[in-house]
Amino acid sequence: MRLGYPKKSQSKEVKTPVVLSSDLQKNLHNIKSELQYCADLIVREFEVGRKRKRKMALIHLQGISNSDSISQFIIDPILHKWKSSNLEDVSDLNFFNDLKDNTFDVPQVKTENNWNEIMMSILNGDTAIFLDHQEKVLLIDTKSGQFRSVSESTGQTIIRGPKDSFNESIATNMSLLRYRIRSSEFKMEMLKVGDVTNTSVVISYMDDMVDQELLKSVKEKIEKIEINGVLESIYIESLIESKPYSPFPTVLDTERPDVIAANILEGRIGILVDGSPVGLVLPATLPMFFQSPDDYNQRYTVGTFLRFLRFTSFFISLLVSAVYLALITHHRSMIPTPLLVSLAAQRESVPFPAIVELLLMEFAFEIIREASIRSPRVLASTVAIVGALVIGQAVVQAGIISTSMIIFVSITGISSFTIPNYSIASSARLLRYIFILSAGVAGLYGIALTFLFWLVHLNTIDSFGVPYLMPVSPLSITDNEDTFIRIHKRKSKSSKGNFVPDSSRIRKKQNTKTGEENESNS
Repeated sequence: MRLGYPKKSQSKEVKTPVVLSSDLQKNLHNIKSELQYCADLIVREFEVGRKRKRKMALIHLQGISNSDSISQFIIDPILHKWKSSNLEDVSDLNFFNDLKDNTFDVPQVKTENNWNEIMMSILNGDTAIFLDHQEKVLLIDTKSGQFRSVSESTGQTIIRGPKDSFNESIATNMSLLRYRIRSSEFKMEMLKVGDVTNTSVVISYMDDMVDQELLKSVKEKIEKIEINGVLESIYIESLIESKPYSPFPTVLDTERPDVIAANILEGRIGILVDGSPVGLVLPATLPMFFQSPDDYNQRYTVGTFLRFLRFTSFFISLLVSAVYLALITHHRSMIPTPLLVSLAAQRESVPFPAIVELLLMEFAFEIIREASIRSPRVLASTVAIVGALVIGQAVVQAGIISTSMIIFVSITGISSFTIPNYSIASSARLLRYIFILSAGVAGLYGIALTFLFWLVHLNTIDSFGVPYLMPVSPLSITDNEDTFIRIHKRKSKSSKGNFVPDSSRIRKKQNTKTGEENESNS
């Protein structure tokens, strides 16, 4: 059984397109044929009129349609107004228009004569009313469903600030953004992606701030996606980013509406996917993954210290284990003699080489971390305690692992938890193994060479035209004011304080530079 991305089917049976008919029974037959073996299909036929009977049918899907609203605002008004009415002198067209305009106490009623649009509306939770002798259908918005209520974020917790987070309902997620940005310039465009699932994807942006070329590029990439189904926002992220095989994400993912709203106010684009509680922000640069809403919900001195702490912890999680391995394996002369004697005494009974010992500890730490995440909540703390304390103490007493190795592995593991974004933290976990192998082979020279290749790789990445290391590389002093430090609110250029290095300004600089080069050559 394949549980990966649902690919687009290569061989697809061509069906004869269905055309809406004026015959009610023929339309009902077509509906039941297309939705055959669908136990949630509800079809209710009834007649209105005292002498001249008018036949109609009400169709919806149970579960994703609000049954109470259908009974109260659709069926009851029809029966109350038209059941005993005298319809002898009313034409079919007038009856249809009067039914549409003066019967239902609902916000939205529209007409449709395209069969595919009618079927799609029914599958989305709308209620369709078919009338005999009419080639039009009334579609009434009765969408419903069972969704989680708006609750506190579980993956991106903060101390001070809004506690709400996205859920699986795209309507709720859109309202959370609209609640924060009450402006006519704030736009939310909806697209359909997936040949089978027809998942709603919302592109949100500020029309007067966004780079229009970037917006056009994002729309084109989403519209060109060919896939059977989109079940999570990671599908959209992996299909529109330019470097899908890089370990570093180029699209910021978050479940907090305040984060997306703040980035939209800076000119970026937010993407919401129906059925996913995680939104996307693009373009994204590497410093964005180290920023937290807590930076801007506290005094700027505290926010600056916390951000510096995260950057420091990131490099600690990457390099500390590798540097320790390089020193005790290749560069013992750089270690002070008392410390070297202590480390040698600890490793005297260890039967493995230092690199094997380090890899075993790192791998064991990853197993404990993954087990605590996947275990039921009541068992997660037990797994962590047993893995970290009991097993850790046992392997030291047994002489399998040295005490110093456990200390350094614990430091790197705990440092990775300070990174607020899980995607970039996972990238650091993978990159740490590359540094460890390089340190085991060539010591500090291997670490330096790997670090150099890592910087080169980061400089080759861009997020929708924006360099990944912007504003550090290419260096921009004016844009660098809120990268490593959190500036004061009085000096900030937006609600969040981080000026977005948008691709339009970068293109303008590149075009100016190219023009100057052409003039100098001429």
